[in-house]
Amino acid sequence: MNEHLATTRAMADATVADAEQESREAAALVAALEERVRDGDDTVTPKEIATARELGHFAKLRADATARKAADAKRTARLAALTELRADIDAYTETTDTDQLIDNIFDALLAYTQHFTAHNERVNQWRTRMAELGVPKIMGPDLVSADDAHLGINGRELYAGRTVYNPVDHKGRLAYHLTELGTAMNIVAAHIGGPREEQALASARERTDRVKASARSGVRTMNGPIV
Repeated sequence: MNEHLATTRAMADATVADAEQESREAAALVAALEERVRDGDDTVTPKEIATARELGHFAKLRADATARKAADAKRTARLAALTELRADIDAYTETTDTDQLIDNIFDALLAYTQHFTAHNERVNQWRTRMAELGVPKIMGPDLVSADDAHLGINGRELYAGRTVYNPVDHKGRLAYHLTELGTAMNIVAAHIGGPREEQALASARERTDRVKASARSGVRTMNGPIV
């Protein structure tokens, strides 16, 4: 709760409680005086009772006035708190740009596609140059020769020493990667802010790491020395 609103409510309630207590005490005084008369106390005068009754009535009026002022103060403080809340909501709405977030996702996917398109073009250009220069077709990187600058061709794969290059089917792979990343985000969304948040993040990162490994498959280095 808004601190100012809570303070205002507490002070208003305390003021009303004090005024009501004063009114009750004044009414109790009248009742006590009247009871003394009933008990035969001749020292109590009509004027004393009338004065006490008037004071009691006045105390009741003051209590009513205090209650109304307290209610007004509470309403004013509540409206101020609501106005502050509304300003906070409006500010959040104004500064949250979901369109930009969507654009960022699109730009990232576009960069992803452009990356693999450029990779495939580069690998295909290398294959053409290798073929033009008579680089032999071999069965694996273990068979590259110093006479061919340790280059070799094996179908879609190209060898440069122990490194293997091949085109990537990024169109088909994009769907797989998006599915995996979407699943990772669903895992996080299901547990964010909960007791299993840390485990969910770890699971999502593992899935993301698998996507990274899959995306790197266009270039991989084999173990072992170059013969």
